[in-house]
Amino acid sequence: MDEFAARLNAVYYPAALAAGAGAFRGTGMLFATQTPELTIGYVQPGRDLRITPRLENTTYHINFAWQGRLHARSGDTDVEVQGTSASVHNVGAEHALHHWDPDTGVVGIKLSRTLVEHELEQLLGVPLEEPLVFESQFRLDTASGRSWLRLVRLLLTEFNDPAAFEDRRIREQYIRTLVVATLNAQPHNYLAQLRDGGHPSTPRTVRRVVAHIEQHFGGSLTVADLAAAGGTSVRRLQEVFQDQFGMSPMTYLRDVRLQHAHDLLREGRADVTEAARSSGLVHLGRFSAAYRTKFGELPSQTRSGIARRGR
Repeated sequence: MDEFAARLNAVYYPAALAAGAGAFRGTGMLFATQTPELTIGYVQPGRDLRITPRLENTTYHINFAWQGRLHARSGDTDVEVQGTSASVHNVGAEHALHHWDPDTGVVGIKLSRTLVEHELEQLLGVPLEEPLVFESQFRLDTASGRSWLRLVRLLLTEFNDPAAFEDRRIREQYIRTLVVATLNAQPHNYLAQLRDGGHPSTPRTVRRVVAHIEQHFGGSLTVADLAAAGGTSVRRLQEVFQDQFGMSPMTYLRDVRLQHAHDLLREGRADVTEAARSSGLVHLGRFSAAYRTKFGELPSQTRSGIARRGR
């Protein structure tokens, strides 16, 4: 490996690259800019060479040709990187850049694994069950590919003005937008589920939340608690319960509590106050009103019916 190739491995690829921007000149060109979530580097070696980055498990890599062409090896797949096709290298995958045409310039992008997985989980509304794996070839001549490429070009333009990224909120929004665009444009093992709104995982989410309610209905529960138990977002949880039961998760929880109180009163195992509190219904006035709506009588009437039958 020559001096330029060594600098490329030392500067662009390791996660240890210092925050900020740097320019390197000499045999060819290399520019690299990094935030904690995103690294973008432009490489123009001026000749053919082979770069084999060190294996690491923290980032996804994307390479596309700003001009010219080269080849990228990702695992067992060889991808021609040129105007209409980029290469994607998955976390922990062996990859190499080789067979550079003269004057080829390549933009390399590294996206934080933590950020990519987090954004995918937010889009799906459920935790990932297996590692995210992208296809090796990224088609840039599709509608979504062209849209992705325009977004990257915008980011590169913004990086020319360091002040544009001084505001952390603006920087994070740009980067999150790029991640979401990548997840929607490039095929991967979760794409069908993503486009279906996460529905394949819905039954498991429901089972988790229902089980949690059945075990903890007597305690203090919020909708955020239920979403956490199901491994999903509050919004997705609301949608799932509406689809499955025609009600919100908190309404489902209230019905479980009311049924438990009803069972206690009907079997004579508690008075009205005890039945309400042991079921997690601490406001007696609201408890009585909701109970009457559901069962057609007041809690005291259910309890009195048991007393009359016991005579």
